[in-house]
Amino acid sequence: GFARQSGRTEGPFAAAVMVEPRFRYNQDFRSVFAITPGSMMLLLIIFPAMLTALGVVREKEMGSIANVYASPATVGEYLLGKQLPYVAIGILSYVSLLLFAGAVLGVVPKGSLLALSVAALVYVFAATAFGLLVSAFVSTQVAAIFGTAILTAMTAAHYSGFLVPASSLEGPGRIMGLAFPSLWFQTVSLGVFAKGLDAKAFIGEIAVLLGFALAFLLVARLSIRKQET
Repeated sequence: GFARQSGRTEGPFAAAVMVEPRFRYNQDFRSVFAITPGSMMLLLIIFPAMLTALGVVREKEMGSIANVYASPATVGEYLLGKQLPYVAIGILSYVSLLLFAGAVLGVVPKGSLLALSVAALVYVFAATAFGLLVSAFVSTQVAAIFGTAILTAMTAAHYSGFLVPASSLEGPGRIMGLAFPSLWFQTVSLGVFAKGLDAKAFIGEIAVLLGFALAFLLVARLSIRKQET
């Protein structure tokens, strides 16, 4: 809140002061400024993860994944080769969403665009790595698309701060939020779009997102190697 002098005086030095509460950010309380960062967070986790999961499981169903086991390429190289095209698609989606938000909705980043872009790159990398992780444990495309969609959409929508503030999450809900990349990217997205924060404010969030990406990729690699043996 802030104090405002009303202009009504009762003496030479006396002035009536009226305190009025207001929002620190998004003072017009327009929903588009709250929904747009969260929508970007949802779209950048659901579809890249689903596409990546389908890319690997399709080869399982066709039987062509056996060629990987017999090739000189390592499992890590195979997974990276599967992942990179979908990372590129995710980045193109991010750019198109950014342009759409600014040109159509009038929502432009008030803070560091560099921090948002770096976080989006690492976030998409984590999303595609999660898709690889799911594909390592399922054997059909139907299971891959439904499993990935349910896990990403449910966690990203309910435990990232999109529907309810992340600070109000408690118990298992807060654990699920902290254990998934969406909450961390949502913090960056809101901080850049609504709060106008600079890049230094998001060093920790970007580092955590990178940790998620590497962890998902490592577990997927270990799982596929175990299936190979």
